[in-house]
Amino acid sequence: MIHLAPSMVVMNPMTALSLLFAGISLWIRRDVSNPPAARYYFYIALGLAFLVSLIGVLRLIDAVVSLPFHVDYLLFPNRLDIPGPSPPEEMAPNTAFGLLFCGLGLLFYDWRTHKEFRPAQAFVLLTALLALLALIGHLYHVLLLNRLGSALPMSLDTAVALELFCMSFLAAQSHAGVMAVITSRTVGGAVARRLIPTAVLVPCLLGLLLLMGEQAGYYGRESALSIFAAGTIVIFTGLIWWNARLLHLADLERARAEEQLRQTSLNLQRSNTDLEQFAYVASHDLFEPLRMVTSYLQLFRQQYKELVDKQGKEFIEFALEGAKRMEALIHDLLAYSRVDMRGRAFEPTDCEQAFNAAVTNLKIALQESAASITHSPLPRVLADKIQLTQVFQNLIGNALKFRGDRPPQITVAAVRQENEWIFSVRDNGIGIDSKDFNRIFVIFQRLHTRQEYAGTGIGLALCKKIIERHGGRIWVESSPGQGSSFYFALPMLEEVEKP
Repeated sequence: MIHLAPSMVVMNPMTALSLLFAGISLWIRRDVSNPPAARYYFYIALGLAFLVSLIGVLRLIDAVVSLPFHVDYLLFPNRLDIPGPSPPEEMAPNTAFGLLFCGLGLLFYDWRTHKEFRPAQAFVLLTALLALLALIGHLYHVLLLNRLGSALPMSLDTAVALELFCMSFLAAQSHAGVMAVITSRTVGGAVARRLIPTAVLVPCLLGLLLLMGEQAGYYGRESALSIFAAGTIVIFTGLIWWNARLLHLADLERARAEEQLRQTSLNLQRSNTDLEQFAYVASHDLFEPLRMVTSYLQLFRQQYKELVDKQGKEFIEFALEGAKRMEALIHDLLAYSRVDMRGRAFEPTDCEQAFNAAVTNLKIALQESAASITHSPLPRVLADKIQLTQVFQNLIGNALKFRGDRPPQITVAAVRQENEWIFSVRDNGIGIDSKDFNRIFVIFQRLHTRQEYAGTGIGLALCKKIIERHGGRIWVESSPGQGSSFYFALPMLEEVEKP
């Protein structure tokens, strides 16, 4: 066997093999890909991790109860039994603990609790602590730190190898568990990256330098302890002030950002209010001149139809059609601007009544399209009843408008999820391409020409604004030719649910 120094314990061959197994297992667990062969690699990684844990357990049992396992003598037993001046090359008990913890960390590599605690990282940190104590013991020549009781100490190369494995393991999980804080771009992450290395290295190096000075006879033990205490106080006081200044600057920056955000929010709120007021007033004031234009065009068509040729009559019809479209746009724009400005106060509302009102308003369209509509029991929510009726009416109306060759089949339902109700309106219509999911909720956005489907393109934007006013959200799931399912969520208040 090759020794680093004549009086130094070296790594046991089974320890080296276990560390090799652990490294291979970590590499596989870190880099398992999608092909079918990946699961075989996964099982290989678990098997290697189990072997590492088993070797550690058997060595501990052998050390505690003296059973004849001698797992650390399985490799090169003849070379290990050769007598000589070198220290024995058995596996140290604290090394066995380290291997056990490494194996457990690999076995529980991806497992985490509901609070994102990762036991694997806890096992690896325990191993890192054992290895760090052994390293300090070797640096200071203090056996108390690198062995358990009077047992064989952990070798220096084993301690270094375990530390390297632990750092590699934590680097492989750099965005999970405790490492998520250390590697984050937050102030807490910056503080952790500054304090942790300093807290480990400064006492070790300062103590080593003072110990070397004491052994050289520059000062006594009392002076060394005094210098160590004073140096530690000065260094960590400076480090704490440095990080406190960082936190102070971060708090000042956050306060400025919050103030800017508050001002921006107030300005945006005022701007939205002004825009809504402008849209309401402008739309309201446009109705009267538009009615006048429409009325005079109709009078002109009636009184002068004999004097106008065929092309002139077509021009009049185009003008009337445009005026009607403009009237529909203004009407819908008024409805859109009234969502916040003219909305009523929320009150306990029976969704069954809102749904029935919407169906009644669409009775003729339902009959003309031979549609069938069903619904499950609908709950009570805190809402503006008129606006909730508008939502049902627009979604059901869309299902009637964008139907395929078959008669429309519409299903309305509501399910409870945690603290909200999820409503759904499903149909068997023409469907929507996924690339247009966001576009359909933008005001005046159309996916089809007016010749294909009538309308102003404001219905879904109106639904979105109403649902957001109620503190909810709306989305769609669909594919072309397969129908559409519109969902909207509304908050569920406990006092509303009580009878």
